[in-house]
Amino acid sequence: QQTYHDKMSVVLADFPKIDDIHPFYEDLLNVLYDKDHYKLALGQINTARNLVDKVAKEYVKLLKYGDSLYRCKQLKRAALGRMCTIVKKLGPSFAYLEQVRQHMSRLPSIDPNTRTIIVCGYPNVGKSSFLNKVSRANVDVQPYAFTTKSLYVGHTDYRYLRWQIIDTPGILDRPLEERNTIEMQSITALAHLYAVALYIVDVSEECGYTIAQQATLFHSLKPLFVNKPLVVACNKTDVRKLEDLSEEDRKTIDDMVAAAAATEAAGAEPTQDMKDGCFVTMSTLTDDRVVDVKQLACEKLLTRRVAQ
Repeated sequence: QQTYHDKMSVVLADFPKIDDIHPFYEDLLNVLYDKDHYKLALGQINTARNLVDKVAKEYVKLLKYGDSLYRCKQLKRAALGRMCTIVKKLGPSFAYLEQVRQHMSRLPSIDPNTRTIIVCGYPNVGKSSFLNKVSRANVDVQPYAFTTKSLYVGHTDYRYLRWQIIDTPGILDRPLEERNTIEMQSITALAHLYAVALYIVDVSEECGYTIAQQATLFHSLKPLFVNKPLVVACNKTDVRKLEDLSEEDRKTIDDMVAAAAATEAAGAEPTQDMKDGCFVTMSTLTDDRVVDVKQLACEKLLTRRVAQ
């Protein structure tokens, strides 16, 4: 009984309590493992621990009335049998929690309170390439959508400070209810982490999405960018220069930059300097201005933090 009690207590103590963790991790837990199922599994283990203790108490009382060694042995055997039956019924809960434990150990350690850059955008626009260029991370880069299926973290230094850069999976422009687990991880990171958001636009449209579609996604994510410094970075300028864009596409990008500046202006009319400070071009293939993008994003977050 003591062994069962100790083992179950260790399981209950080692798994994180949903109410005690940061809202970012709470939401991530809900997206990846379903919060209700997780609570239910831990609840069942807690109930079983109490039942095992109860069985032990009952049979200790009965042992006092055992009139022979044989009777006492039979009582002990019955008690252990009942305990084993209780624990056996927990099989599915233990199996589920073991899966959660294995998956949790593979999750990147994200510090929700440190200086952070969140890289977001459509699939295949060059988010992972950017992370590989500016940090020590080594994320798999392939020429197809949804290569990145979970959150990846890279670390970099700027002004003698350590920064974490989070590479989020690509997000598609559709209602929240229809988004899958991979996309919801990005939404969770954007919603809960106080960070500078770097929205990457593929101007060459090689990712399979037009600039107009990328702009629509940007505007649909706008509620998540509130109170966050925001930078719009146009990638793949080695394939297609900004000057080669049509009048319509150029206006679409200008609208995005104006919206990014407006989130910073907090209701006031954004100035031209604000717009220039929210927009930058780069090419992750040729390394053109990649470092400038990192510096601009870091500066924006530092300025905002100092102001607060």
